[in-house]
Amino acid sequence: MTDRPARQTRAAESRRRQSWSGWGEGTVDEKDGIGVFLDDVTYVFADVSALSLPILWTVLVGGTNEWVGVKTAALVAWLTTVAVGALIRGGWVTPLATDAPGWVALTPWLVALRVFYYNAALALAAYGGRALGEASSTVGPQWPSLATVGFAFAVGALAAALFPRVAESFYGAVAG
Repeated sequence: MTDRPARQTRAAESRRRQSWSGWGEGTVDEKDGIGVFLDDVTYVFADVSALSLPILWTVLVGGTNEWVGVKTAALVAWLTTVAVGALIRGGWVTPLATDAPGWVALTPWLVALRVFYYNAALALAAYGGRALGEASSTVGPQWPSLATVGFAFAVGALAAALFPRVAESFYGAVAG
């Protein structure tokens, strides 16, 4: 099956990953399951982290130091997005609302979408998690932290699981 224009389906259907020897030569290696997962975690971590720097910087500078607050929620959502994205890229999990495996391709339009999407998702998780935690503080002492972390985890997982579908729809609208 060939790649869809907005998706990297080959990475999800193969254990072959590009490597770099350090001497200016690139190679393609067959990796075992752990190697594929680590390669995919590295790829998705770079993908999400580099383009999420505006919201990550805002949370770092503007957030207060609390045990469970906006910074914790952002960290939980960030790491959850990376983990779910790596599982999707490796083909272990199929993204929601689509039948094709694989992560989102790198095109100029999809990079622009990534900047908006990742920052919006992490902002929702961070500030929405904090607001939910503050609202649930009347229930009991442990509920704010559970609500904050649970909300951030759910937003991060859903953001990664829905991103391939959102990207396909967006790419079809702007490139088609």
